[in-house]
Amino acid sequence: MTLFDWLLIGHFVGDWAFQNEWMVRHKQSALLNRAVFVHCAVYTAVLMLILFFQQQAYSVYTYFVFGGVIFISHWLIDAPNLAAYWMRVFQQSHVLFVRIVVDQIFHLFILGVLVEFLLA
Repeated sequence: MTLFDWLLIGHFVGDWAFQNEWMVRHKQSALLNRAVFVHCAVYTAVLMLILFFQQQAYSVYTYFVFGGVIFISHWLIDAPNLAAYWMRVFQQSHVLFVRIVVDQIFHLFILGVLVEFLLA
């Protein structure tokens, strides 16, 4: 499997399997709140562990940049509900499934950019 494949699995583990009801209900209550911080920290930790256990060794700088971009981008996508804003701007359906897909596209785009330009 490629690094992106492993990070994709990690994405679903961190963003879905380790996100509890409290995080879901409160992560968008304010731009800075405990729920979004905990969710982003758990998500980042999962992806950092996957990156650490890959066969290729990366520099400390690379780990720092990767972790920082993952944490901050996840926070900027989730806390202000960027997917809902995107859907309003582009007049998309307000169906929950569509919002979830848009949200996932944002996160996977970030992973793809990091794999291509930072971890290649």
